[in-house]
Amino acid sequence: MPEPQHDLVSPAPTTTDAPASRCGDVVDHAAGLPRTLEDKCPTCIFRPGNLMHLADGARDDMVRAALARGSWIVCHTTLPDAGIPRGQQAICRGFWDVHARDSFGCRLANAFGGPVVVSLPAAPDQLHS
Repeated sequence: MPEPQHDLVSPAPTTTDAPASRCGDVVDHAAGLPRTLEDKCPTCIFRPGNLMHLADGARDDMVRAALARGSWIVCHTTLPDAGIPRGQQAICRGFWDVHARDSFGCRLANAFGGPVVVSLPAAPDQLHS
């Protein structure tokens, strides 16, 4: 009887050759842990008053999506789209304060001694002044 033929599946890549995330990289590679801000940014989506002018329910949708992924929300003031270099992103402090116990990724970071707490990076227009 002939051997059954199976479609061979290419092995998963062993290097990080996935495209870079639009959210950048929250990992402090020296510590191996994610970064979070020491304080909420001035326009944090977790501050009262909807300072980012989000649509009704948008923050709750972002939180649900992050928790479903076992992840977090990256602070908008640290995003590459805000001019902050990749690798300097941080978890939103407001998210951390409210949802760290709900997020598998945040609980894991805590279990390994993290996160690394950092100051808000300088705005791009302040880097050269």
